[in-house]
Amino acid sequence: MMSGKPGAWLVRSFVALGGVLVASGARAADPADEARANTLFQEARAAFIAEDYATACPKYEEVVKLRPGLGARIGLGDCYRKMGRLARAWETYRGIVDDAARIASTSKSFTEKSTAQKRGNEAKSRMGEIEPRLGWITVTVPEAVLVLPSLVVTLDGAPLAREVIGTRLPAERGEHVVDASAPGKRSWEKSLAIAEGAELTVAVQALEDEAAPKPEPKPSPETKQEPPKGTNAATPPTPPTTQGPSGPREIRASDRIPDTPKESFFSTQRIVGLGLGIAGLGAGAVGTYFGLRAIEKRDESEVDGHCAGNTCNEFGYDARKDAYQSGNLSTGLFVAGGVAFAGGLALFLTAPKRTKTQTTSLVVGPSSLFWTGQF
Repeated sequence: MMSGKPGAWLVRSFVALGGVLVASGARAADPADEARANTLFQEARAAFIAEDYATACPKYEEVVKLRPGLGARIGLGDCYRKMGRLARAWETYRGIVDDAARIASTSKSFTEKSTAQKRGNEAKSRMGEIEPRLGWITVTVPEAVLVLPSLVVTLDGAPLAREVIGTRLPAERGEHVVDASAPGKRSWEKSLAIAEGAELTVAVQALEDEAAPKPEPKPSPETKQEPPKGTNAATPPTPPTTQGPSGPREIRASDRIPDTPKESFFSTQRIVGLGLGIAGLGAGAVGTYFGLRAIEKRDESEVDGHCAGNTCNEFGYDARKDAYQSGNLSTGLFVAGGVAFAGGLALFLTAPKRTKTQTTSLVVGPSSLFWTGQF
């Protein structure tokens, strides 16, 4: 249940919304994250050259989380390959091939298309090199099991998405475990060993119901409490009375005058208008940040000859692409923020003014009747 005044709660909610807009925009393209990604990439590359793959691979993974470009993912796949994690390497290269094809078919930039095609060809070539060293596992699930609510099928502890069930999955040679589980069912498990170049199919069996839990013992009936001696349990409590001029008089619920709620300056319309205005200002602040970032990235792409006109090297291309994306995002945020601010201001200014509260009271005397009120 909501506590406190509704007006104050809504104001706090909209103020928090404006703060979240600004904070989330700043995190979306934090220069500190980009600097960290560049540092991690250099450290990962140095560890990879030194054949310290146990250090290089986690650093490449962090780089991909911060900046998931095709080049960084190529480096991650190469690191998995050197560590002998051939299935992970193949899956990484496969993702690069799919994304590169999508970028090449949708991008309007010649540089972006050619870079994507180059990365896609590199990943496809590496896939062909390691495929003969892999085994392949196909996990099939019958329809009666597939429709179970919250069904989870795993391969070596990693959940399998519905779209990969029934397809060939890469696996290193050695022992593997397939598991299936669902609420209210006994889990099913199958262990298997696979060699290089081998192909195995694992069929998940029907899941049996779990044993029904034993019913809990019923509590013994409680002994009813006996009323005190000299009293009748069926007699209702005596209502309170008050002393009047003509003797005791019973106080009834209808005699009580309810309190008149006080009206607040912040009506619902004003609160909504204030919230929209704050959200609009927050969007404008984020738009300003991305506008400045677009200018900064544009200048960065042209420093030291990274870009000459529309021809750029890899560093210049990344900076130029970031500039375009930041500029588009800045424009969208300014438009949305302006609309929100204008709408909020209109709602706030057109809200109806507060009206005075009318109060009345009835006074009863021993031989008189008075009606008083404030209007």
